[in-house]
Amino acid sequence: MRARRFKTQADVDRYIGEGYGAGEGESYKPWLRVQDVPSRGRSRKVPGMTVNRTYHVLSDLEYQYLTVLEFSERVVDIREQYPLFPTQEAQQIAARLGIAYPRYPGTTVPYVLTTDFLITATDASGQQHTAARTLKYDDELTSPKNLQRRLEKFELERELWASKGIDDWAIVTQSMLGRTLARNLEWLRQGGIPAQRHLAQLDVQRRFLDHLAYFASTERTLSSVIRTVANAVRLPYSDGIFLFKQAVWKKAVVFDVRSVELQLSKACPSLTFIDLASEKAA
Repeated sequence: MRARRFKTQADVDRYIGEGYGAGEGESYKPWLRVQDVPSRGRSRKVPGMTVNRTYHVLSDLEYQYLTVLEFSERVVDIREQYPLFPTQEAQQIAARLGIAYPRYPGTTVPYVLTTDFLITATDASGQQHTAARTLKYDDELTSPKNLQRRLEKFELERELWASKGIDDWAIVTQSMLGRTLARNLEWLRQGGIPAQRHLAQLDVQRRFLDHLAYFASTERTLSSVIRTVANAVRLPYSDGIFLFKQAVWKKAVVFDVRSVELQLSKACPSLTFIDLASEKAA
Protein backbone atom coordinates (compact mmCIF):
# COMPACT_ATOMS: atom_id res chain seq x y z
CA MET A 1 0.00 0.00 0.00
CA ARG A 2 1.26 3.46 -0.87
CA ALA A 3 1.96 6.23 1.59
CA ARG A 4 -0.95 8.56 2.22
CA ARG A 5 -0.49 12.25 1.50
CA PHE A 6 -1.36 15.04 3.91
CA LYS A 7 -1.60 18.10 1.68
CA THR A 8 -5.09 19.46 2.24
CA GLN A 9 -7.72 19.49 4.96
CA ALA A 10 -9.77 17.27 2.66
CA ASP A 11 -7.02 14.63 2.91
CA VAL A 12 -7.16 14.73 6.71
CA ASP A 13 -10.96 14.64 6.77
CA ARG A 14 -10.98 11.69 4.39
CA TYR A 15 -8.65 9.67 6.60
CA ILE A 16 -10.78 10.46 9.64
CA GLY A 17 -13.83 9.25 7.72
CA GLU A 18 -11.96 6.05 6.85
CA GLY A 19 -11.50 5.31 10.54
CA TYR A 20 -7.81 6.08 11.00
CA GLY A 21 -7.06 6.88 14.64
CA ALA A 22 -10.33 5.39 15.87
CA GLY A 23 -11.45 2.21 17.61
CA GLU A 24 -10.26 0.11 20.52
CA GLY A 25 -8.71 -3.31 20.86
CA GLU A 26 -8.76 -5.29 17.63
CA SER A 27 -10.76 -2.59 15.84
CA TYR A 28 -8.21 0.19 16.41
CA LYS A 29 -6.68 1.67 13.26
CA PRO A 30 -3.48 3.70 13.87
CA TRP A 31 -3.40 7.22 12.45
CA LEU A 32 0.02 6.61 10.92
CA ARG A 33 1.17 3.40 9.28
CA VAL A 34 4.67 2.14 8.55
CA GLN A 35 4.38 3.13 4.90
CA ASP A 36 3.22 6.68 5.69
CA VAL A 37 6.34 8.09 7.33
CA PRO A 38 10.15 7.78 7.28
CA SER A 39 11.50 6.05 10.36
CA ARG A 40 14.56 6.01 12.54
CA GLY A 41 15.87 2.47 12.54
CA ARG A 42 13.59 -0.32 11.41
CA SER A 43 9.92 0.49 11.16
CA ARG A 44 7.88 -2.66 11.11
CA LYS A 45 4.47 -4.24 11.29
CA VAL A 46 4.25 -6.46 14.36
CA PRO A 47 1.68 -9.20 15.02
CA GLY A 48 0.08 -8.34 18.34
CA MET A 49 -0.06 -10.51 21.44
CA THR A 50 -1.93 -8.35 23.95
CA VAL A 51 -4.36 -7.42 21.17
CA ASN A 52 -4.94 -9.60 18.13
CA ARG A 53 -4.09 -7.12 15.39
CA THR A 54 -1.04 -5.76 13.59
CA TYR A 55 0.86 -2.94 15.31
CA HIS A 56 2.66 -0.25 13.31
CA VAL A 57 5.88 0.81 15.07
CA LEU A 58 8.11 3.43 13.49
CA SER A 59 11.48 2.86 15.19
CA ASP A 60 13.51 0.27 17.04
CA LEU A 61 12.76 2.15 20.26
CA GLU A 62 9.01 1.91 19.67
CA TYR A 63 9.34 -1.82 19.03
CA GLN A 64 11.33 -2.30 22.22
CA TYR A 65 8.76 -0.40 24.26
CA LEU A 66 5.98 -2.42 22.66
CA THR A 67 7.62 -5.61 23.95
CA VAL A 68 7.71 -4.08 27.45
CA LEU A 69 4.00 -3.29 27.27
CA GLU A 70 3.12 -6.75 26.00
CA PHE A 71 5.23 -8.39 28.71
CA SER A 72 3.15 -6.62 31.36
CA GLU A 73 0.15 -8.61 32.59
CA ARG A 74 -1.65 -5.39 33.52
CA VAL A 75 -1.74 -3.89 30.03
CA VAL A 76 -5.03 -4.72 28.30
CA ASP A 77 -4.95 -2.43 25.24
CA ILE A 78 -2.23 -0.72 23.23
CA ARG A 79 -3.01 1.95 20.64
CA GLU A 80 0.03 3.19 18.74
CA GLN A 81 0.33 6.37 16.65
CA TYR A 82 -2.73 7.80 18.41
CA PRO A 83 -3.94 11.12 16.96
CA LEU A 84 -4.56 14.42 18.70
CA PHE A 85 -6.71 16.23 16.17
CA PRO A 86 -6.24 20.01 15.73
CA THR A 87 -9.69 20.96 16.99
CA GLN A 88 -10.58 24.53 17.81
CA GLU A 89 -10.01 23.73 21.50
CA ALA A 90 -6.57 22.26 20.72
CA GLN A 91 -5.54 25.36 18.79
CA GLN A 92 -6.83 27.59 21.60
CA ILE A 93 -4.67 25.64 24.08
CA ALA A 94 -1.64 26.22 21.85
CA ALA A 95 -2.42 29.93 21.66
CA ARG A 96 -2.74 30.11 25.46
CA LEU A 97 0.68 28.50 25.77
CA GLY A 98 2.15 30.87 23.21
CA ILE A 99 2.95 28.00 20.85
CA ALA A 100 2.51 28.25 17.10
CA TYR A 101 0.33 25.31 16.12
CA PRO A 102 2.26 22.93 13.80
CA ARG A 103 1.32 22.78 10.11
CA TYR A 104 2.01 20.18 7.46
CA PRO A 105 5.15 21.28 5.57
CA GLY A 106 4.40 23.60 2.67
CA THR A 107 0.73 23.97 3.64
CA THR A 108 -1.51 25.91 6.01
CA VAL A 109 -3.20 22.68 7.14
CA PRO A 110 -2.98 22.16 10.93
CA TYR A 111 -0.85 19.12 11.75
CA VAL A 112 -2.38 16.05 13.39
CA LEU A 113 -0.08 15.42 16.34
CA THR A 114 0.33 11.81 17.41
CA THR A 115 1.27 10.15 20.67
CA ASP A 116 3.36 7.02 20.19
CA PHE A 117 1.36 4.86 22.59
CA LEU A 118 -1.99 5.20 24.33
CA ILE A 119 -2.11 2.44 26.93
CA THR A 120 -4.99 0.97 28.90
CA ALA A 121 -3.88 -0.91 32.01
CA THR A 122 -5.36 -2.21 35.23
CA ASP A 123 -4.05 -1.27 38.66
CA ALA A 124 -3.68 -3.55 41.68
CA SER A 125 -7.38 -3.12 42.51
CA GLY A 126 -8.48 -4.08 39.01
CA GLN A 127 -9.46 -0.54 37.98
CA GLN A 128 -8.51 0.52 34.47
CA HIS A 129 -6.62 3.71 33.70
CA THR A 130 -5.22 5.27 30.54
CA ALA A 131 -1.68 6.52 30.03
CA ALA A 132 -0.05 8.29 27.09
CA ARG A 133 3.63 7.76 26.26
CA THR A 134 5.93 9.53 23.83
CA LEU A 135 9.14 7.72 22.85
CA LYS A 136 12.36 9.62 22.20
CA TYR A 137 15.99 8.67 21.72
CA ASP A 138 18.27 10.35 24.25
CA ASP A 139 20.04 12.45 21.64
CA GLU A 140 16.72 13.94 20.54
CA LEU A 141 16.48 15.56 23.97
CA THR A 142 20.08 16.74 24.16
CA SER A 143 20.78 17.97 20.64
CA PRO A 144 20.38 21.78 20.52
CA LYS A 145 19.01 21.62 16.97
CA ASN A 146 15.29 22.46 17.09
CA LEU A 147 15.25 21.62 20.80
CA GLN A 148 13.08 24.59 21.77
CA ARG A 149 10.44 23.69 19.20
CA ARG A 150 10.54 20.07 20.30
CA LEU A 151 9.98 21.06 23.92
CA GLU A 152 7.06 23.26 22.90
CA LYS A 153 5.44 20.30 21.15
CA PHE A 154 5.92 18.15 24.26
CA GLU A 155 4.22 20.81 26.38
CA LEU A 156 1.38 21.08 23.87
CA GLU A 157 0.96 17.31 23.79
CA ARG A 158 0.87 17.13 27.59
CA GLU A 159 -1.73 19.90 27.80
CA LEU A 160 -3.89 18.33 25.10
CA TRP A 161 -4.02 15.07 27.01
CA ALA A 162 -4.78 16.90 30.25
CA SER A 163 -7.70 18.59 28.49
CA LYS A 164 -9.06 15.10 27.78
CA GLY A 165 -8.79 14.13 31.45
CA ILE A 166 -5.61 12.07 31.02
CA ASP A 167 -2.88 13.36 33.32
CA ASP A 168 -0.63 10.32 32.99
CA TRP A 169 1.52 11.51 30.08
CA ALA A 170 5.26 11.00 30.00
CA ILE A 171 8.30 10.74 27.77
CA VAL A 172 10.14 7.41 27.65
CA THR A 173 13.75 7.50 26.49
CA GLN A 174 16.14 4.84 25.32
CA SER A 175 18.16 5.03 28.55
CA MET A 176 15.03 4.85 30.72
CA LEU A 177 14.01 1.66 28.95
CA GLY A 178 17.38 0.06 29.48
CA ARG A 179 19.48 -1.93 27.05
CA THR A 180 19.33 -5.18 29.02
CA LEU A 181 15.55 -5.18 29.42
CA ALA A 182 15.06 -4.34 25.74
CA ARG A 183 17.37 -7.11 24.54
CA ASN A 184 15.91 -9.69 26.89
CA LEU A 185 12.32 -9.03 25.90
CA GLU A 186 13.12 -8.96 22.19
CA TRP A 187 14.64 -12.43 22.56
CA LEU A 188 11.87 -13.74 24.82
CA ARG A 189 8.95 -12.38 22.81
CA GLN A 190 8.65 -15.57 20.75
CA GLY A 191 7.43 -17.20 23.96
CA GLY A 192 4.24 -15.19 23.76
CA ILE A 193 3.05 -16.77 20.53
CA PRO A 194 0.84 -19.89 20.67
CA ALA A 195 2.90 -23.06 20.97
CA GLN A 196 2.91 -25.74 18.31
CA ARG A 197 0.48 -28.54 19.10
CA HIS A 198 3.06 -30.95 20.56
CA LEU A 199 4.37 -28.20 22.86
CA ALA A 200 0.94 -26.91 23.89
CA GLN A 201 0.25 -30.00 25.99
CA LEU A 202 0.25 -29.12 29.69
CA ASP A 203 2.01 -32.38 30.56
CA VAL A 204 4.93 -31.49 28.26
CA GLN A 205 5.20 -27.99 29.73
CA ARG A 206 5.01 -29.30 33.31
CA ARG A 207 7.72 -31.91 32.72
CA PHE A 208 9.93 -29.28 31.10
CA LEU A 209 9.53 -26.95 34.08
CA ASP A 210 10.14 -29.75 36.59
CA HIS A 211 13.37 -30.74 34.86
CA LEU A 212 14.40 -27.10 34.43
CA ALA A 213 14.00 -26.55 38.18
CA TYR A 214 16.18 -29.62 38.79
CA PHE A 215 18.97 -28.87 36.31
CA ALA A 216 19.13 -25.07 36.43
CA SER A 217 22.45 -23.87 37.77
CA THR A 218 24.27 -20.56 37.61
CA GLU A 219 27.47 -22.59 37.18
CA ARG A 220 26.34 -23.77 33.75
CA THR A 221 25.55 -21.87 30.58
CA LEU A 222 21.91 -21.30 29.74
CA SER A 223 22.43 -23.29 26.54
CA SER A 224 23.79 -26.27 28.50
CA VAL A 225 20.87 -26.20 30.93
CA ILE A 226 18.23 -25.99 28.20
CA ARG A 227 19.92 -28.74 26.16
CA THR A 228 20.03 -31.06 29.16
CA VAL A 229 16.38 -30.41 29.99
CA ALA A 230 15.30 -30.87 26.36
CA ASN A 231 17.13 -34.21 26.21
CA ALA A 232 15.54 -35.30 29.49
CA VAL A 233 12.03 -34.70 28.15
CA ARG A 234 12.95 -36.00 24.67
CA LEU A 235 12.53 -32.77 22.76
CA PRO A 236 14.77 -31.07 20.19
CA TYR A 237 17.00 -28.30 21.55
CA SER A 238 15.01 -25.69 19.55
CA ASP A 239 11.80 -26.78 21.31
CA GLY A 240 13.60 -26.45 24.63
CA ILE A 241 14.55 -22.86 23.79
CA PHE A 242 10.92 -22.09 22.91
CA LEU A 243 9.59 -23.62 26.14
CA PHE A 244 12.13 -21.65 28.16
CA LYS A 245 11.05 -18.42 26.47
CA GLN A 246 7.40 -19.30 27.01
CA ALA A 247 7.97 -20.06 30.69
CA VAL A 248 9.60 -16.66 31.27
CA TRP A 249 7.09 -14.77 29.12
CA LYS A 250 4.17 -16.33 31.00
CA LYS A 251 5.88 -15.67 34.37
CA ALA A 252 6.13 -19.36 35.29
CA VAL A 253 9.87 -18.68 35.60
CA VAL A 254 11.14 -15.31 36.79
CA PHE A 255 14.52 -13.65 37.12
CA ASP A 256 15.85 -10.09 37.17
CA VAL A 257 14.94 -9.33 33.58
CA ARG A 258 16.05 -5.70 33.88
CA SER A 259 19.63 -6.27 34.93
CA VAL A 260 20.62 -9.84 33.98
CA GLU A 261 21.17 -10.20 30.24
CA LEU A 262 20.08 -13.52 28.78
CA GLN A 263 22.54 -15.13 26.40
CA LEU A 264 22.66 -18.82 25.59
CA SER A 265 26.44 -18.79 25.80
CA LYS A 266 26.50 -17.12 29.24
CA ALA A 267 25.70 -18.41 32.70
CA CYS A 268 22.13 -19.44 33.42
CA PRO A 269 20.56 -16.74 35.61
CA SER A 270 19.21 -17.49 39.06
CA LEU A 271 15.65 -18.65 38.35
CA THR A 272 12.57 -18.60 40.56
CA PHE A 273 9.72 -20.96 39.72
CA ILE A 274 6.12 -19.87 40.20
CA ASP A 275 3.29 -22.37 40.53
CA LEU A 276 0.73 -20.52 38.41
CA ALA A 277 -1.94 -23.16 38.95
CA SER A 278 -1.71 -22.74 42.73
CA GLU A 279 -1.75 -18.94 42.44
CA LYS A 280 -4.91 -19.03 40.30
CA ALA A 281 -6.58 -21.50 42.65
CA ALA A 282 -5.82 -19.24 45.59
